Amino acid sequence: MMAYYHLDDIIGTSPMMQQVKRLARIYAATESTILITGESGTGKEMMAQAIHNLSSRCHGPFIAINCGAVSESLLESELFGYTGGSFTGARRDGREGLFEAANGGTLFLDEIGDMPYNLQNHLLRVLQERSVRRLGAYNVIPIDVRIIAATNKDLEQAVQEHHFRLDLYYRLAVLLIHMPPLRQRREDVAVLARTLLQRFNEQYGQPHDLGQDVLDYFQTLPWPGNVRQLANTIERLSLVVREEKITLPDLAWVLPNPPVVPDKNVRDRNLKAMTYDYIEKLYQDGKSVSDIAKELGISRSTIYRMRQKYQNKKDM
Repeated sequence: MMAYYHLDDIIGTSPMMQQVKRLARIYAATESTILITGESGTGKEMMAQAIHNLSSRCHGPFIAINCGAVSESLLESELFGYTGGSFTGARRDGREGLFEAANGGTLFLDEIGDMPYNLQNHLLRVLQERSVRRLGAYNVIPIDVRIIAATNKDLEQAVQEHHFRLDLYYRLAVLLIHMPPLRQRREDVAVLARTLLQRFNEQYGQPHDLGQDVLDYFQTLPWPGNVRQLANTIERLSLVVREEKITLPDLAWVLPNPPVVPDKNVRDRNLKAMTYDYIEKLYQDGKSVSDIAKELGISRSTIYRMRQKYQNKKDM
């Protein structure tokens, strides 16, 4: 497998993403193991590939495996390899594992939190000894592999619940990168949406453009599926919309609960009202003015002004 993504392919200029990219550049210059955390759809594998391409191992292989997508027995043989005849169905001449295949490069262990507990001890031994033993073999094979792991789970909680080994956690979490969810970097939504639409325009030969009303509405959505969900939404819009300009009414094609769109003046008022409601919800959740301003990407004075206007309307 090749590492196709570079750091410039990870779109975002928010303070959170600038810090993430700064850490990625620093960590890429080391040989230490990296643990990337974050919700599904935040771009953890993209970041792993970008770090590999920034590192001195960029000319070596980049091998990825999803530790939760295969059975325990298959995962063991995939990672460590096996000798001929070591189990029923094994190839006669045996097979190298992914640790061997990634020699001189990077092995990306995606969804490491789903790795079966029994295999975690085997992985720990490989990380400690920097060598691997194929299933059914006696000899060990030295390896030179950089490990990048990723998970959408809370591994510290998994340790407390005895689902994940504490010693393995500390072996993996030498360097940490957290990919923030899209709802915490709303200022990146518009540039992401435009960039994604440009890619799909080129792919499908379309001349689409996103209206400002759509971009404004996108910034109010929670995006539980993060960048992946936004990309899916943009791709559907690029396929189903026939007009060049994609506007708010077009969202009825792609969203389960699209906004009701009356005339423009009413629509603008509704969008502002949704923002007021969201601010009030954050207040009720105990968020401070600074926290709310940071999450929405607006100034504290704007929060005060909007909230005062909202309260005045309620009192009328």
